[in-house]
Amino acid sequence: MEEADDASAALDPKLAPLLLFGHGDTTSLYSVPTRALLPRRVGDGGVDDMMRGHRWWTTAQGWLLMARRGSPCTFLWDPFTGRRVGLPPDHDGTVLAAEGSSHRRRCLLSCCGPMDPASCVVLVIDRADTVLWYCRPGDNHWVKKHQHQYLQPGPPHHEHRSIVIRALRQLTAMDGEFYTDLIDHVGVLEFSPEPAFAVTAVDDDDRRPAVYMKRTSIFVESNGELHSILFSHPIGCDRIVASVGVYRLSMATTQEQRSAWVKVDSLGGRVFFVQIGCFGASLDARTTGLRGNCIYYSGFNGKALCVYDMERGTTAVINPGEHLPYHQSPQILMPTR
Repeated sequence: MEEADDASAALDPKLAPLLLFGHGDTTSLYSVPTRALLPRRVGDGGVDDMMRGHRWWTTAQGWLLMARRGSPCTFLWDPFTGRRVGLPPDHDGTVLAAEGSSHRRRCLLSCCGPMDPASCVVLVIDRADTVLWYCRPGDNHWVKKHQHQYLQPGPPHHEHRSIVIRALRQLTAMDGEFYTDLIDHVGVLEFSPEPAFAVTAVDDDDRRPAVYMKRTSIFVESNGELHSILFSHPIGCDRIVASVGVYRLSMATTQEQRSAWVKVDSLGGRVFFVQIGCFGASLDARTTGLRGNCIYYSGFNGKALCVYDMERGTTAVINPGEHLPYHQSPQILMPTR
């Protein structure tokens, strides 16, 4: 299950979170706490060498899903310790996709606390299809499932293909399960051991946008509670963020009650990191040296990382990629848990 560790070229956890800029065989790392680009380390078996030899996907827990180029080998890799956890081989290349199309894949881990290879579900979804693959470390093969039937029971519109694809894109791990936003419902995907989807009605009145706004919703698990980050955009201007709202899911405790999204004005000293279209994660500000009650997000403004301060209601921009030869938005590399 576990492969040999190699900590000789591991990253310093104090530098995390990091922005990972990559294009082809070249990568650059920027430390958010120190506001500095890290020197490249080629030939020492570190991040640069690993990226050249593999295709990779980030996760909210900081682990990277790695697929060795020219080989069916797949594994989880902790860039801060060098630890590896073996996964089943991808013999036909359908799980992690051929070269040039890997951007359609997204990886999630069911573990929210310390990585437990014995119980963690590794989930891979296709951003443009109703298909997912999953395995557990130690399995002999990846399992493929078509998800179009799993959003039932629920209102009829939850069966539409486009709704299912959007729901799969937004899955977020919490308490060993995966949650997704269905606007007026919350979908929960559980593996026990086969995948099963449940749908729960939620009062969503507080999250409804103004008629002249569009919104992007991202789930974040924080201290065992589910939060929804809403980025509101003017119609036709998805790259512009007009406002940011944070809501916590209050689950019903009796049959007479109804679960609801409740607006919050503070993150309790936490810091949220959001990579649009990929994941959201929560950190204790005291362990990162960053200002608490802030939301760091990337994905709307090219190479920039935006910082929304909930107390001040202001947004600042960090743009380390301005002078780098990359075209994609940065990936966020979290400290591993």
